Formats: sequence, structure tokens, C-alpha cells
Amino acid sequence: MGFLTALLSFIVTIGILVTIHEYGHYWVAKKFDVKVLRFSVGFGKVIKSFKRGETEFALCAIPLGGYVKMLDEREPVVAESEKHRAFNQKSVYQRFAIVAAGPLANFLLAIILYAIIFMIGVNGIKPVIGNITPLGIFAQSELQTNDELLSINNVLTPSISEFSLAFIQASASKSLVIQARSEQLNLKTVKLNLAQDFLSKPEQGVGHYLGFEFALPKIPAVINQVVLNSAASLAGLQKDDQILNANGKLIKTWQDFVGVIQTKPIKPIELLIKRDNTMLTLFLTPKLVNDQAKAGVSVLVPKDYLKDWQVFTQKDPLDALSSAGTKVYQLTLLNLKMIKKMIVGETSIEQISGPVTIANYAGKSAEVGLVPFLSFLALISIGLGLLNLLPIPLLDGGHLFFYVIEIIKGSAVSEPIQQAFAKLGLLLILSLTFVALYNDLIRLL
Repeated sequence: MGFLTALLSFIVTIGILVTIHEYGHYWVAKKFDVKVLRFSVGFGKVIKSFKRGETEFALCAIPLGGYVKMLDEREPVVAESEKHRAFNQKSVYQRFAIVAAGPLANFLLAIILYAIIFMIGVNGIKPVIGNITPLGIFAQSELQTNDELLSINNVLTPSISEFSLAFIQASASKSLVIQARSEQLNLKTVKLNLAQDFLSKPEQGVGHYLGFEFALPKIPAVINQVVLNSAASLAGLQKDDQILNANGKLIKTWQDFVGVIQTKPIKPIELLIKRDNTMLTLFLTPKLVNDQAKAGVSVLVPKDYLKDWQVFTQKDPLDALSSAGTKVYQLTLLNLKMIKKMIVGETSIEQISGPVTIANYAGKSAEVGLVPFLSFLALISIGLGLLNLLPIPLLDGGHLFFYVIEIIKGSAVSEPIQQAFAKLGLLLILSLTFVALYNDLIRLL
């Protein structure tokens, strides 16, 4: 069932994203009176097709993309009476608009999906201040640990997600008024002046920028699962073990245990644990995974863990649309930062995922519910839009790059140069595909 869910969810995901992308090309092409010969979802053998007007609509066997085939004089045999409707006969600005419409349709889809999510309503966690970083922005204000953040510039922030969105929307003003409520239920109003532009480094996160961590309810340090061949497995830790002490430090919560792991990488940690009313001493040596210390265990989460911390937020259509636009803008910037880091070698290419990983996450999100699946769909739509805007020949961004050169120099880039770059683009795309499939295989194994 898990495999079938993943497969069907993947087909639905790719089908929706590709259809919307290609419809963007199709719609603008028709507006500029370009003759569209075929609208295809998928590649390869045609499974089903029908003709509407002058366009054939086809569903093909390989669901990994699609295309819109337009009349073009570079193809053989174009009737003299139809040459004015050929794609290559349109102005460079019209061609630019037609090509750009595909990726833009993906961004528009993401905005619509997030707006629907916000109107349906989402569960969230109250934005309560946890640890405050010394010398950070919050440390220089009256805000304290365990204060609940109620609003930013009079915009209510009932959840962590709402606080983050409101902060991003308000951060451009460089001046924020935050209302909070202390543990003693005292209200406080704090004005913050922002020196650095948050959106210049959005990947740092709102909490890191403001110098604090969001608080979460405390969980006992009881182990739920132990990863095979992990540091915890080699140390002899088992399911339901409760960690009482680490290197002489009392462990009251799971967060305490995580803190010890992160501050003692690749050094033995003496643990005192409770197992079936018996006290045991074990020695755990964390492993470094992507430069982070890992024990290889998960926490046993009580059923009522978030009972008093959960909130349900729902927005009216206009507010939902505004928040959706902010969300897509933020995620687009984050994706651009990640792409830049991959190009300059600051982030591993292991982050690149292929169809297997996408199918896996599509299936998992669909099993959880409608809102998680729509959120996943929006996230992938943003990624698809950005990918197609990269200046790689054969992708939309490659064509747009040539059109920009054409606008600057006043004439089109020669066919031999375009063909040479197309071969380089094909090589790059095949290389990225190989890396993505290799990463998928490694994750499966």
C-alpha cells in the first residue's frame, strides 16, 4: 500500500505541476496568436490524446515532464499563410513572455495552494520564547524566556508559523512593535530596531536572526527507537531506556540530552540509564554526520505532548492570499540561497533529490492529510519554477538568457552557438539527473 500510495501521489504531483507549467506557455502563446500544435503531459509513447481546435492534447507514458509544441519555421514545411503565427516570427519580448509564463505559472500555483491551506486552517504551536542568545536582539529588549509573542505591528501571531510570516512582512520597515505576555500574564510592548536586512540571509531563520529559540514542552529523555549500527546501538542503548545522567550532568528532559550530544562530538559520554527499574552505566561515542554529532536515537513522544501548546489558525481569503505571497517569496529566496551554495561548493550535492525521493515524500504527505499534501505540492512547484529559470540551455531559463542577449545586441544568437550550448545543457541536465538518481538509490539502501 505504501508503494502504491507513493506511486499514485507522485503521478498526481507531477501531473498537476507539469500541466500548470505547460498551460502557462500555452495560454500566453495563444494570447499572442501563436499556433500550438501539441500540448503534451509526459514524454514518449502517447497513451491517450484528443484534438481540440488546432491543438492535440496528449498524455504520454513517461510522467517526468511535458512540452508545448508550437508552429516554428525552424521545423520543416510551414504554410505561407501561417508563417505569421510561427513562434520564431514573434517579437523577442513576446517570445520572452511565452517562455517565462511556464515557471511563473508554477509560482502562481504555489501562491494559490498556500492561500487554500491558510483558508482551510492549520495546526500550529504557540510562539513562546525559549533560550535567548546573549547579545542578540531579544537579549537587548525587555523580552524574557517563557514570554508568549502575541503580535507584531498589531498583526496577531497565534502560532510560530504566524509569528515568522508576520515578522518577514514587517521586517522591511526596520522597526517592529512586539506585544508579548509573561508567565505571570503581564502584558508588555517592546519596540525593536533592526539594523541588518533579514531577507539578505533568510536561511538563518527568524529565531536565529532575533537571537532566541522557540520554546517547546519538555519531554522526558526516554528512547523510542535506536538506529541500527548507530552510536547508540554500539553503546548498547535500547528502546524505553530513560537517560538520567550524562557525564555527571542531571538529564531532566530530551532537550538536555540533545545538548550534551551536540557539545561533546566524537568523545565518549558516560550515561546513567534506567532500564526496567535497573540502573546501568553505558558509554556513548556520537558519530559525526554532515559535521553534526549524532547518537542515532529518537525520543518517545507522549500522546498529550502538545495538548496545551497547539493552536488552530484560519485566515480570510485576502489575508490568506497575502500570507501565501510572503510564504512563496521567502521559500524562493531560501531555494536560491541553496542553489548558490551548491554552485560554490558550500552545500553538498547530496541535497539533490530525484523522482524516487519526491515519490516517497509525496506518498507520506498524502497519507498524513490534504493540507500536508498541498503544502508539499506548493513546495515542489516553487522548486520546479526555479529549476526552469536557471540559465541552462534546453531549460526555459536558457532560452530566456538568449533572449536577453538578443535584446541587448539587437539580433538573435546564431543557430550554431545555440546548438553548441544546447549540447552542453544536455550534458549538464544528464549529469544532474544521474546525481539525483544516485542519491535516491543511496537513500533507499
